[in-house]
Amino acid sequence: MKTTKITLVALAFILTTTLSFSQSVEGKLSIKGMMNSKTIKQNTPVELFKAFKDGVYSINFNFKSTNIESEGIVLFDMKTTVKHNGKTISETSRKGWPWLPGDMFVPIEAFDAIPALQKLTANGNTNLPLKGAKSFEIIFQFVPSEGQNVKGSISPATMNFTIE
Repeated sequence: MKTTKITLVALAFILTTTLSFSQSVEGKLSIKGMMNSKTIKQNTPVELFKAFKDGVYSINFNFKSTNIESEGIVLFDMKTTVKHNGKTISETSRKGWPWLPGDMFVPIEAFDAIPALQKLTANGNTNLPLKGAKSFEIIFQFVPSEGQNVKGSISPATMNFTIE
């Protein structure tokens, strides 16, 4: 009975210590220069890529972390979901990207949005699909990578647009 009590106290101590030293993150992604349901002029993936490179649109990431381990670095999986006319055409994830807490710019190349849109173009036509509605939704996500003892989440950014 005495051994059981000692074991339970030791187990409680270990769990409390582990939980108190876990890292917690909170933050958000945002897209500057873009409003929901906006019509854009860029009708090719290359033009959209160039608009990001020229600063017409930019992806910004902000996060805070508590109980910082590993000199503050948190590894995130960068997830991209691309939808065309409400149908998911691409879901990708790039694992283990290191980021430091604070405000920072994220290049469009960190996500797979442009390659996914490029796959929609076919037979040498560089324009995005012209048949039917040209409605697009791109969801950018930062998810803490597994195996880090990190709790919390980052609010995703969504880019909804139609093409002129």
